[in-house]
Amino acid sequence: MSIRQDFRGGVNVVRRRGDVVHRPASPAAPAIHRLLRHLRDHGFHGAPEPRGFDSDNNEVLTFIDGEVPETLPPHLRTRTLLSTAAELLRGLHDASASFRPRPDDPWLLPARQPAEVMCHGDAAPYNCVVRDGAAVGFIDFDAAHPGPRIWDIAYAAYRFAPLQAPSNPESFGNPTEQGRRIAAFCRAYGPQVGAEIIDVVPDRLQALIDVMREQASRGHEAFQQHIADGHTDLYAADISYVRAHRDTLRAAFDVD
Repeated sequence: MSIRQDFRGGVNVVRRRGDVVHRPASPAAPAIHRLLRHLRDHGFHGAPEPRGFDSDNNEVLTFIDGEVPETLPPHLRTRTLLSTAAELLRGLHDASASFRPRPDDPWLLPARQPAEVMCHGDAAPYNCVVRDGAAVGFIDFDAAHPGPRIWDIAYAAYRFAPLQAPSNPESFGNPTEQGRRIAAFCRAYGPQVGAEIIDVVPDRLQALIDVMREQASRGHEAFQQHIADGHTDLYAADISYVRAHRDTLRAAFDVD
């Protein structure tokens, strides 16, 4: 059994039983299972396969073996992990482009236009399965929603580069080094994204702050606790940091 925190701000109890895991099902679970089946049917195997629901209404998903780091320890701060995570996200997006959400799908996050692909919504090291130093799968699709590629890439780059202020405990590297890492991530993803990603990251983080505050205002205790613990303050500091170092970060995209 493992216990991990997910995007919704709560704590999920995830139980592994052989080659499957049982985890609490969100209201969007049936839609997410349709998405996961679609991804597999369209050649993307870097996500769990849905196996339905158990008698306690937990969702049942196949287990992807490997390391799932909460943050990026020194041995995973490599170009290999950066490039494979970017390539994995690209594969997910490409396979999802033909998925057709239903009007009544209860996604956790609202659809954003242009809805080019299905965004993972929380593509980060803590949702990335790593084997032999390479990203091989993304898990926890609870925050999946229709949106533009760059919206999803921005959050992934923020987490994997990372684009965080020194005051953030997960931060490492100076702005020049972070700029080179995000440029490498974007090059590995493909030509659809470039230096403009630097200007999307603050908007993506502000949207996350807004979701946290909205959920807290509705009485969601876990989000209330996260805000009390200063999580939104960290995101706000990271927004200021990215904007303050915008030119340095963007300049890295001009270096081969």
